[in-house]
Amino acid sequence: MSNNAKGIDISKSQGNLIDSIDTSNTDLTFVICKATGGITIQDPDFAHNWETIPQKGFIRGTYHFYYTNDAPQSQADNFFNVVGNEYPADALPPVIDFENSSIKTTDHAQIITDLLDFISILEQKYNRTPMIYTNQGTGNTYLNDPRFSKYPLWVANPDATKPALPSTWNDWTIWQYSFTGNINGVTVDEDYFNGDVNDMKQFIQQSSISS
Repeated sequence: MSNNAKGIDISKSQGNLIDSIDTSNTDLTFVICKATGGITIQDPDFAHNWETIPQKGFIRGTYHFYYTNDAPQSQADNFFNVVGNEYPADALPPVIDFENSSIKTTDHAQIITDLLDFISILEQKYNRTPMIYTNQGTGNTYLNDPRFSKYPLWVANPDATKPALPSTWNDWTIWQYSFTGNINGVTVDEDYFNGDVNDMKQFIQQSSISS
């Protein structure tokens, strides 16, 4: 994967890591930071990370951890309150983090309906096509609806030679290939973009929805 743009994803768990790295002392291209989760969770390091990532020369992105028992609009309002009413044109599209610990309810059809509503609210607010983060097992169980396939996939599949995809998707955009990266003694998740940095910039442009 030597030509693939490489990145990490961070949250409060990584502390002030962003202050000690930049594009001159790492091989990273992009950094994705947590913003929110559910209707009440707000990452205390988001504002600093969000501002500092581009100052350090990285392409930035951000994500919301989705919970199935929280109303879509309320979750979106939490995200908007933290990220803001405008979304940067040069950032990776907003990401919905949907994994096993997202699942707090049992009505499969309702989970799909609510998640699609949440994605649509983000889409309309920011005029960007959001991404979905998940893994093969969770995706096959809960995201097995063809309507999800229009949203780019960030797939978690560490310690594999290539990512295993949920059945809804034919390809991946970002692959979280490791949960055990180490930068300056801090453990980080490591990611590849499916292309080089120019491909990534083109992808960002294409994620903008013409209004």
